[in-house]
Amino acid sequence: MDASPTPDEELVRRLRQGDLAAFDRLYDRYERRLYGYIRRVLGHGDGADDLFQDILLTVLRDRTYDPERGRFAAWLFMVARNRCLAEQRREHTRGALREQAHVHLQPGAPAAPDARAETGRVQAAMDALPEPQRQLLLLKQVGELTYREIADLLGVAEGTIKSRLHAATQAFRRALAEGTGS
Repeated sequence: MDASPTPDEELVRRLRQGDLAAFDRLYDRYERRLYGYIRRVLGHGDGADDLFQDILLTVLRDRTYDPERGRFAAWLFMVARNRCLAEQRREHTRGALREQAHVHLQPGAPAAPDARAETGRVQAAMDALPEPQRQLLLLKQVGELTYREIADLLGVAEGTIKSRLHAATQAFRRALAEGTGS
């Protein structure tokens, strides 16, 4: 194994030439980040598995990504973001969010009430954010994208992303503090 990792763009070129080992390397490189991002955006795991696999099939089949025009990570998370937003719209239309809330309100075995309460506070604070701020925080924290990758994905300057992320972080902190009743 060589000392430096093969760039994503080279792996995509190899994949398009039929090298499935290149797909395996891309999969290993992005599995945790991409799946974590999808789960956080959807807020539950019900559709995350299917959506994750669908996005990976896009990587295998889709020829819209051009290695000469931008970073693979930005393209991959743009596909994931768009698919997640479409899935959220479908769920909202079907009323699945209401059903999710009902399931969560059912009494269950309280394994760790303090941890569950803290997780609930964090999720409530995230839910209180406007969708663009929520997406930025998820792309940075869960997707682990760089400022440059997020800027490429959204088509804005890197400095704008830094400014927007700072504002999103401040809004999240305020929402979290308001949720504590302080």
